[in-house]
Amino acid sequence: MAKADAGAMNNAAGVAYGELIRKYRKQAGMNQDALGALAHVHKNAVGAWEAGRSRPDLGSVPRICEALGISLNEFFGIKTEPEEETESNEFSCRFEQLTEDHQRVILREMDLLLDIQERRKQPRSLVRIYRNELSACAGPGTGIGDDAGEPVWLYADSIPMKADEIISVSGDSMEPSYHNGQQVLVRHTKELREGDIGIFVVGDMGYIKEYRKEGLVSHNPAYPVMRFNGEEEVRCIGKVIGILNSDQIADTADIEAYTATEAGRK
Repeated sequence: MAKADAGAMNNAAGVAYGELIRKYRKQAGMNQDALGALAHVHKNAVGAWEAGRSRPDLGSVPRICEALGISLNEFFGIKTEPEEETESNEFSCRFEQLTEDHQRVILREMDLLLDIQERRKQPRSLVRIYRNELSACAGPGTGIGDDAGEPVWLYADSIPMKADEIISVSGDSMEPSYHNGQQVLVRHTKELREGDIGIFVVGDMGYIKEYRKEGLVSHNPAYPVMRFNGEEEVRCIGKVIGILNSDQIADTADIEAYTATEAGRK
């Protein structure tokens, strides 16, 4: 039975499975009917493989290779050095000793690994977010302004994709939830629900606090609730949607690959 999987129509060497099958089928002097009979599939399945509409089911691969006179390594595009040829032959020999069900298990694992390798060839999507140079104090600290700060490339996962800014925590009033020096991801908004953690500006001071009806609450019980009268201007910068982890920051190789790909699309 044919397997439709447009994302993995090429082997590890970049050769389309359909092209490879057509090439060796013709070299063997057989038509699609003959190959289908040897592979235990209908000729229409062979036609679909060669047209690139589907890929052979893993259970058919050993029979296809045997019919075409090629190795599994060649089918999957796995190159071997001369000194590795003995190991390759040993693998093929041992593989042929397995039952058909066990062969399917091995092929399925190989197929999964090849798909993983293919995905790794594609640069990961990134998002550029600015780190504000000033801090939101969690207790007495420095002020926060509207400076853009430095750009930081993050992997475009669900939370970074929603963030507009990175802000550093200063102070200990939000312990144990947020620590001094941590960086938080902030989504710009002026509306918060009760219980949300937000970034607020009061005068020229910035704060990270939990929003409550009675005021801005610290998680550290040593700090009192910040309450304001109507004369004081309290501005909400945004909602804290997560803490920035080191594994969310893109490495240099991924940044270079992503920016090069994006430049090529322009």
